[in-house]
Amino acid sequence: MTLFTYAILGLAVTWSLYLGYMYVATRAGEGRSAQPLFDALPGLADISGPALVYCFSPQCGPCRPMSKEVDILRGRGAPVFKLDVTEHPAASREIGIRATPTLVVIEHGCVARMVLGVRTADYMQRLLDTPST
Repeated sequence: MTLFTYAILGLAVTWSLYLGYMYVATRAGEGRSAQPLFDALPGLADISGPALVYCFSPQCGPCRPMSKEVDILRGRGAPVFKLDVTEHPAASREIGIRATPTLVVIEHGCVARMVLGVRTADYMQRLLDTPST
């Protein structure tokens, strides 16, 4: 095998391990109390059903197009809140935000689900419509 082949295999393995870590890390945050988010986002605690928290950073490249999708969803009246992780680092750390963009579904005062990566407004709406188990 050539050096190029080893480099490509190394990158593929590294990327796979990173994706696996991020999957496990987002699942580890599920079930935690959402109190840090309630403190950082006024009005979140008043939502009776599921709510969505969009965690972003102003320096995040993928967050820019996703912010437009979040605004579309908010325009439809969906209970979506934006959390700038640079302004609320303690809340982000307590919830378990490891990267941006991250979506956090809040239900019954707890983190019901965390999803990492860029998503569409329709996908986010499905997150709100699908009951957590």
